[in-house]
Amino acid sequence: MPEAAGQATGTVLGDAAYEVTAVRYGTLAASKGEMFHRFETYGEADGPVELAYYFWVARAEDRIVLIDTGFDPVAAARRGRDCLVPPLDALSSLGVAPEDVSAVVVTHFHYDHIGNLAAFPGAELIVPRRELEFWTGPPARHPQFAAHVEAAEVEWIRRAAEEGRVRTSAGEEQVLPGITAIEVGGHSPGQQMVLVEGEEGRVLLTSDAVHFYEELELRRPFGVIADLEAMYRAYERVVELSREPGTVVVAGHDPAVMQRFTGAGACAEIAVQINGNDAA
Repeated sequence: MPEAAGQATGTVLGDAAYEVTAVRYGTLAASKGEMFHRFETYGEADGPVELAYYFWVARAEDRIVLIDTGFDPVAAARRGRDCLVPPLDALSSLGVAPEDVSAVVVTHFHYDHIGNLAAFPGAELIVPRRELEFWTGPPARHPQFAAHVEAAEVEWIRRAAEEGRVRTSAGEEQVLPGITAIEVGGHSPGQQMVLVEGEEGRVLLTSDAVHFYEELELRRPFGVIADLEAMYRAYERVVELSREPGTVVVAGHDPAVMQRFTGAGACAEIAVQINGNDAA
């Protein structure tokens, strides 16, 4: 197990306000029976559901931060996922070049969240400590876990950690000014959410702690689970955080995100702006 650099739990780094953009770059047509854990438990007829793939951009006056980097289109094609626009091309359409990105905050190590990390060699990489420990350890080799990651991508992070280019987070920690990582587990061993101070309020990027709004509202766990009890606790933590005035909740894979928030100008087909307190 590599020892990660820069562990600083509990550090207070000051305040910042960000313009937050959700970028939709991929899609998957599926059924509720495929998406929700033991869907037959609910006694309902199965039906179609669409899974949307996003990464998120947070821009402040003095920095640009990515929250996850999307999937690698080649790996996604092998897995039967449709890439609407390669994530790096989508980022470019927003006027952001890789060298403009000062930090990447990773929510967890599944393939659709770390597929393009190597494109940002100059950015600080902040990852959940539990994810780094788990995915570089023996339990991650079991097929039920390994199916959800690309081994080469995990190895890239492991090497970066050995080289001192990774900072880890744990628990609830302000990892950058105005950006707090909140570890909840459940979907992945070290799954974390990211709370961003937006220009008009707080933006809770749930990532895969909440794939669909329906998942949260009906407490229906997603089909990929590391710890079911932790997944239920994560839902309650989201509700608790959402009660704070001016806080908006952004589901990690719900197509409805594109309707709930305002299109990002000329990029409205693939991106919406989420600045807190602005849900439709």
